Amino acid sequence: MSLEMEQRIAKLEKEMVALRREMDELKHQQSQEKTTIQNINKSITGQSALPIAKAKPTPPISPIPTAKTNVQQGRSIEEQIMWALPKVFMVILVLGVLWGLKLVSDYGYLSNEVKIILAYLLSIVLATIAYVVEHKKLGSPAVTISLYGGAFIVGILTTAAGAMLYDVLGLTLALFIAILFIGYGIAISYLKKNEVLTLFVAFTSLLLPYLLEYMDFSAYIILFFVIVLFTMLQFVILQHKQNIALYVATFFSILAIGIVAFMNNDNQGMFALGLFMTLAIFYTSWCRLYNAESKWKHIYVGLQFSLGVFSLLMMNLISSPLDYKELLLFGLCMLFIVIAGYGYKQKWQEAFDSAVTLAFITLCNTLLIMNIPEKVDDLLLPFILFAGVMMSLRLRASVMKVVSSVGFFIALMISFVIHEPTPFFSIEHLALLMPGVYLFIIYMYAIRRKETLNAFEKLMKDLYVLDLLAVITASYFIAYIGKLDSVYIVSASNTPHLMSISIVLLFVGSLLLPVTFKGRALTPVLTVLFLLFTFMLNVIPSNIQGIEWLNIMTRLTFIATIMAIILDLLMKGRIYRIYQDYMPKFLDAIVSIGVVSTMLAVCGLVSQLAYNDLLDWKLSIALTTITLFLTASLSLWLGAVRHLRILRLSGFIILAIAFIKLIFFDLSALDLLIRAILFISIGGIGMLLSGRLLRK
Repeated sequence: MSLEMEQRIAKLEKEMVALRREMDELKHQQSQEKTTIQNINKSITGQSALPIAKAKPTPPISPIPTAKTNVQQGRSIEEQIMWALPKVFMVILVLGVLWGLKLVSDYGYLSNEVKIILAYLLSIVLATIAYVVEHKKLGSPAVTISLYGGAFIVGILTTAAGAMLYDVLGLTLALFIAILFIGYGIAISYLKKNEVLTLFVAFTSLLLPYLLEYMDFSAYIILFFVIVLFTMLQFVILQHKQNIALYVATFFSILAIGIVAFMNNDNQGMFALGLFMTLAIFYTSWCRLYNAESKWKHIYVGLQFSLGVFSLLMMNLISSPLDYKELLLFGLCMLFIVIAGYGYKQKWQEAFDSAVTLAFITLCNTLLIMNIPEKVDDLLLPFILFAGVMMSLRLRASVMKVVSSVGFFIALMISFVIHEPTPFFSIEHLALLMPGVYLFIIYMYAIRRKETLNAFEKLMKDLYVLDLLAVITASYFIAYIGKLDSVYIVSASNTPHLMSISIVLLFVGSLLLPVTFKGRALTPVLTVLFLLFTFMLNVIPSNIQGIEWLNIMTRLTFIATIMAIILDLLMKGRIYRIYQDYMPKFLDAIVSIGVVSTMLAVCGLVSQLAYNDLLDWKLSIALTTITLFLTASLSLWLGAVRHLRILRLSGFIILAIAFIKLIFFDLSALDLLIRAILFISIGGIGMLLSGRLLRK
């Protein structure tokens, strides 16, 4: 045996010894684990006091699952519908009972007193059934809550009907009963912890101020009642963290104060202070409920901003007859500044931005009603609404975007209608121009790149909202140039040359810009406008009237633009590269339309020169015919070289039109010299064209 073989055998023996040692250790560990499991089973099942001869083998313990059980998921759509059905059916039941009582009353079977008594009995029965169902667990909590809410609604409506419609209840007694029902509603809202029930109570309870107004109570009492009721609802809202109930209660409280204030010509200052107190209570609760980590935070901030703007509007309307309205608005501005400071301290960026914007808008509003120079308010109002739109885009708050955008669009339309660009250096002209600048800034900020889109932004993208905004922005500037045109260049009945040139510039600019910047709708819209004005300048006879140099310049601008676009497409320039995905399919049609448009524009220019006595009319006829033959020749040649079938067919059609014009119109209108020159020119063009085509 060789030395090498002996070394290999010794190495294998060492490895076998190591493997046996590892096997012994594994067996020892398994025996220990088995003993531990048996001890655990004994400790769980317990030992009998009597000796057992032979113990039964204990079953092995199933391994403890490592995966955590899933937390109960939120309700599905079907479950939410099932939970909502009892509330819907309760409303239907209440309406059915009320209409049934009215029907019975119309037939004269029941008096008004009996109807009111039956309605109160229905309210008590509903509350009793709810109590029995809840304690005996005969139905779901949704049914119980619907019964409690139905009892409250029937009671409040019955009280209002008995006092205001049928004159069955005394006003004082009706007020006392209504307060009892409101107390009952707040109590069940607090105990049942249901936000829908709180919404019912808040909405229905805030109908009482109108009853108090009908009863001719003092305005102080009505305002005191609204504030106390709103404050009592805060205990329920804060205890159970009911955000939606907070917004609904705040909106109807502000609305109630505003409507009652409009019904009373006096005490406007008191109602303004009451509105201020209500808004302060709302922001206190809002700060306690706001969660900066919530996925709904943008909606909460948007609703808070919308309520702030609504409150500012109501404050303006209520305090308008007061002499010290600036102080009230300044106090409201300070409230928003305090909220902004608290948001900054808590590092709530969205809440801070919203409050700062509200403070800024309120400050601008304060300046509006002060003794400022005339027409400055025309600048401030669109700027305030513009600031609201920018803040909604900054916060990406959906509700806030809709509210602020609608307000800004209304201000935009009003500003364009009422303002004129005259005199040129004036606030009124600036008020007409600035909304267009605001539109451009809004669009530029809205199209900025975002890492992710929320659901509302995806919906807006699918609905072409940003693309429509680009069209609106361009349209505003075109309309603005049109106003300048009608005031400073020509009258409204003549051709708007500056507006036509602005359309050309915007159209060319849109062709050179990428889709990510200009949107998907701007270029098609401007293309339609460009073609429309191209044909309008050459087809309508009255367009040759007006300022000579301006008419000629406008026509030359259109001709140069169309020719430049055609050359770019044929030479595969910048415009071709931007739309290279579509060009192979649409190049033939686009070039054909461009060639025909150029021909019409040149013919229009010749007519313009002849009308202005810059060209003899006989020569203009000859030039028009030569233009037709040149266009036909170029179309046939380019169509053959570039394999453009539509362009080649267009050339044949134009050539036929040129021959018809030459034979049936030009021969009788031209003298011998012009006729000779025309035929020589056309013959030369035809020979050149024939040679080119045959060579091809």
